Amino acid sequence: MSNYRLWQTEWKDIKEPVSIDLPDSWDVEYREFDADSMPKLTESELLEAIRRPIGGRTLREIALEGHEAAIVFDDLSRGTKVGEIAEVVLRELESAGITKEHVRFICALGTHAPHTRAHFVAKLGARIVENYPVYNHNCFDCLTVIGTNSHGDPVEVNSEFMKCDIKIGIGACTPHVMNGYGGGGKLFFPGIAGIRTTAPNHNRREFAFIGTREKCGMRKDIEEMTAMIGEIFKIDAILNSRNDTVALFAGDPLKEYYEAIETAYRVNSWEPLSSEKDAIVVNANVKYNECSIAVYMVEGSVKKGGDIVMVNFCEDGQCIHYAMGAFGDNVGGPVYTPMDRRPEMKAGRIILYTPYPDLYSATWYNEPDKVVFAKTWDEVIRLLSERGDNLSAAVVTDGSIGYFRR
Repeated sequence: MSNYRLWQTEWKDIKEPVSIDLPDSWDVEYREFDADSMPKLTESELLEAIRRPIGGRTLREIALEGHEAAIVFDDLSRGTKVGEIAEVVLRELESAGITKEHVRFICALGTHAPHTRAHFVAKLGARIVENYPVYNHNCFDCLTVIGTNSHGDPVEVNSEFMKCDIKIGIGACTPHVMNGYGGGGKLFFPGIAGIRTTAPNHNRREFAFIGTREKCGMRKDIEEMTAMIGEIFKIDAILNSRNDTVALFAGDPLKEYYEAIETAYRVNSWEPLSSEKDAIVVNANVKYNECSIAVYMVEGSVKKGGDIVMVNFCEDGQCIHYAMGAFGDNVGGPVYTPMDRRPEMKAGRIILYTPYPDLYSATWYNEPDKVVFAKTWDEVIRLLSERGDNLSAAVVTDGSIGYFRR
């Protein structure tokens, strides 16, 4: 048997990877990120990146002229280890005279469900949660209209964020299935936008293929609306499959973003597989509570009717999405796609390898009836072996932030 180790425990106390074995008779291709061989940035390296912004003023210059700071950070659907970066940011603010009484954190939930204290500690660390107020964004209320976009939609943004004159965002630049890449202004739209702004943007379906680097699709909307906010100091991390920060970009939300994209393209994508496979095992650790992303990342590389095995140990389950999620057998939020309007999947089965199965998670796939749950790896092997003894297969370290280059 050939052994592979996949990181699946980032937000848990146990920090050991999941171990899986595949028969030696199978023809297996393995794909990992170049980012996985890059060292994690040190505290001094994080500080250096923050002090050398790409476009715009330094954080210290902004803070010296301001009084109240809001730090927006991405939620648990993203793997950014925000706390490590935020601690550096807080020291920079303090050096400019902004004490903790004038700093608050806002979780950029977009239209996801609110977080608890335990979730905030996972993202920020206990010290920050104990010493700074941390708020959930509310996409339904506590919003300020800052204008109208070019489509005529009202642009609603988190009111607490807008009342602060020092605006900071901490997130990550990773490949994204609708926007080419996440990062940049996406932390704010939809991150801290109202659902009445987010729903029209998503319903236009002007999506970009994953890995698209040039300005396109829904990104144009995001950048237009981000510019309406005013000056923001934006920080974007580049991650590996363990959620370590291996590169950092900071400064103007537009300028730093397009530099970050070039690095993400190099270190978070793979060369295409040599052929379509009978089975693909794909891990989802970085965006662990939106694991269906990883299936759609690799589906083009499986044979018609083949199997995709999703490795996902998310005890909390898949995120509640007020815009796109299901809230009944065939009803959902304002961007929900009914089952009878979803395209057929290329894969024959989606095998969800998880100790924490729940039927709701199947609604995130175009054909929920194709989803099969397996609590143990032995169950997975039994299901795959139904196809024969000499399968062609692939193992992918993390499909939630990676993709095969075209």
